[in-house]
Amino acid sequence: MIKNLFKYPTTYLFTVIILYSVYDYFEHIGRSGSTFEEHPLYWLLFSVAGVLSFIIIVLLVKNTIQRIFNHKNLIIEVIAIGSWLALYISMLGPMNNKLFWSFDNLYFRFSFGPFLIILVGYFTIRIIINLILRKKALYSK
Repeated sequence: MIKNLFKYPTTYLFTVIILYSVYDYFEHIGRSGSTFEEHPLYWLLFSVAGVLSFIIIVLLVKNTIQRIFNHKNLIIEVIAIGSWLALYISMLGPMNNKLFWSFDNLYFRFSFGPFLIILVGYFTIRIIINLILRKKALYSK
């Protein structure tokens, strides 16, 4: 079953996000004298909530759109990631802040420039990877 998971390109994305989140968690709690260092369990809850929301929303949006249009495409993946990012910045992040991180007020503000850069960057990297693997440019499984 695990072998089959790695046939899906989004699994690699999720792996990168999880690895980066582990690094980010330890980087934050390693800051001497910080609120993160004082409350590592709460920061862990906040971080896990963010990663789980990413995985669940991206899979849910991607699979829903693919079923509706009966088509698999890289653009659908980008739409799913963009949906999570917009939801996280506008609702989920502030909600997680209230639920899990009441020690500081974390800053969440939607800015179209970085939002677009993230999506275009992901799209471009995936096209390059698809071409290197000799798949169609917009391949998505």
